[in-house]
Order: sequence, then C-alpha cells, then structure tokens
Amino acid sequence: MRRSIASRGFNISYRAEGAGTPLVLLCGWSRWADTWWDAGYGDRLAEEYRVIAIDRLGHGDSDKPHDAAVYEPRLIVSDIVAVLDAERIESALVWGFSMGAENAAALALLEPARVSALVCGGNAPVPSPEGRRERVLSAAQFVSTVEGMEAALRSGGLTDEEVVETLAHNDAAALSASMAGTVDWEPAAVDVQAPSLWYKGSGDSPLSPDDLHLAERLGVETHLIPGADHHGSFLRADDALTIVRPFLERHGS
Repeated sequence: MRRSIASRGFNISYRAEGAGTPLVLLCGWSRWADTWWDAGYGDRLAEEYRVIAIDRLGHGDSDKPHDAAVYEPRLIVSDIVAVLDAERIESALVWGFSMGAENAAALALLEPARVSALVCGGNAPVPSPEGRRERVLSAAQFVSTVEGMEAALRSGGLTDEEVVETLAHNDAAALSASMAGTVDWEPAAVDVQAPSLWYKGSGDSPLSPDDLHLAERLGVETHLIPGADHHGSFLRADDALTIVRPFLERHGS
C-alpha cells in the first residue's frame, strides 16, 4: 500500500506491506520503493516482516526539490524518522542499498535507538577515498541533464527498459541535487552501535584490506555476491536474500 507523510514541508512517499517485525528498505540513487518488489525482494520479505520501503526525497513519488542543501544526510535521516513516527515504529531492522546504505548508516549513527540491526548493500560506512568530494560534485553535474543521466544509467548497467522507466520516475535536476547534498558526509562505522552486515558484488569496487580489518574488529559480517557488478548485486535478489535473511532472523526478534 502506498502512503505519504509530510516532512520538512516535503511530501515523502513510501510503500508499506506485510506484518511482523518492522523492516525498513532504503533504495539506491535513482531507484524508488517499488524497485524492491520489481527485483524480487518485496513480496518475499513481506511474508515475514512489516516492510516499509521509502522513496527518498528527490526520488520516485516523493517531492523533487532542486536545492542540494535539502539533501544533506542529517535531513534525509529526519525524513526516515518521520516515516517511522507516522507508522508508530520505535525501532526497526534497516536494509539500505548503495546510496540507501549511506542513509541507513547515517540513521544508525544519528538515531541509534531506531535501528535494531543494519544491512549495507553495495556500499559500506568506511572512510572515503581521497578526492571523493570532487568526484561526487563532478558526477552530480554530469547527471543534471536528461542526456547525462541517461548516459550514467547506461554506464551503470541498466537495460534500455530500465533506463526509460527510471527517467519516467525521476527528475534529473533533483537527482543531481540529491547526489551533491552528500559531499560533506563522512561515514564512521566505528560509531555504529547496531549489529551490522555489509555485502557487495565481486565485480563492484572492493572493500579494501583496511575496510575488512575494520569490519572484523567491529564484528561486522561481510559477504560477496560472486560475479555481480554494483547494479547486478541488487538485481540478484536470491543471492542477496541468502546472505541477508539469516542475519535479519537473528536480530529481528
């Protein structure tokens, strides 16, 4: 069921299905709540959990402002909290993919009582490589036009059909702003209190030896989806669920 709430004067849309332990799903850049169902996660998870999948500001059916300042991660966290409050959820399992993993980690850092366990797919709250700020701003500029966004989506491995659907559900200037708004946020896994799991595709940018050492020191589970690139590691729902489901079951009571 589609629902919406007001947060900071913006409309935030989300999809709520199922019953049981709350599970919040946060999608990647240019994705929206329904893509969790399209890829094969939503119905299966809703058999066991109360699934709340959120269209981040600037995405899907949520409002799409063009000001990068409104996408600062602390403000995006406030939108997620507003959804939790509207659904009367005190604490939830939280699973984010890519940009959604950044949002999930930010929620765990800024509102630790709201996150009972954390899953980060396609991204992890580890220190950013040098030059990240410049790369993000350059990428944000590139996708600020429909032509640039289409090129970026194709280079990310999306099919022609997926590109057309993504363009129909989004606004290039809003997606550009949502990317630019993240440039000054630095993740800090050492401050995450919730039990955590990180996974990536083996063909994606790898976790470094330092990242893996940090994960081991913090007791974070790490996994790879063999042969999957970044987008492919989201599309391979069977593999991702095989990794994540046991973790959710352990921490979902």
